[in-house]
This record gives sequence, C-alpha cells and structure tokens, in this order.
Amino acid sequence: MDISPTRTLDRAALIRLYDAVGWSSYTRRPEDFGPMIENAWLVLSAWAAGQLVGLARVVGDGATAAYIQDLLVDPAHQRRGIGRALLTEVLAETSHIRQIYISTDDADWNRHVVKLYRSLGFRPTPDLGGTTLAIMR
Repeated sequence: MDISPTRTLDRAALIRLYDAVGWSSYTRRPEDFGPMIENAWLVLSAWAAGQLVGLARVVGDGATAAYIQDLLVDPAHQRRGIGRALLTEVLAETSHIRQIYISTDDADWNRHVVKLYRSLGFRPTPDLGGTTLAIMR
C-alpha cells in the first residue's frame, strides 16, 4: 500500500470508491468531484496494486482549523490498517493546527470507526467543553 498527497485523481476511480462505501450522496453529482478535490486543503490517497483504495480529504484554512471531511477505505481493503495510516498521516500534516474535527455515524455497526478515532486522540466535543452543530442536506 502506498499513501501519497494528490490533487489529480481520476473521477471514475473516485466515484467507484465513494460508491463502494455507499456514499451515494456524493456520486449523485459527479461534477462536484473536481472542485471537491481541488479546493480541499489536503488530499491523501491510498493505493494498492495501482488501484485507489482509500482517501482522506481535509478542508480548512491550514492554520487554525481542519475538518477531516472524508476518510474512506474500499470495503474490500478494510481492516488492513489503511484508514489508520491515512488518519495518522493527516494528523502529522495537521500537527500545527489547534482544532481538528472528524464526524462519523454513531451507530452500532460503526463502533470500530469510533474506536479508531478515539485511539488517535479524538474525543466527542462535549468531553472537550463544546458542542458541534450541523445542517445535513
């Protein structure tokens, strides 16, 4: 597996990856993939045998706040340390940033993801004296 920063990713490969993890809200508008990658503060991709198998996309100002918008690994390649490797690299790249956020589904089937995030230092915002609010469309 190879992890590298990138700004140029084949749209079809991105759509395949997002579809593989069931994130169809992204793939409904394939024209968004260009700006979504180009305008992110940091994009890291994970590759196995020349195939895109994982992605981390971070938005923010690069100085005071970073939001890990997407962290995804193809289900056929999950549980092999790819997500941890991507997230570890994101944390290294954002080590100078005070506020780093990530969100995920709070469902029983997703407990392993929450466990991974917590193992790398993430905490629920109420534990840090905050509350995160959102509008999701």
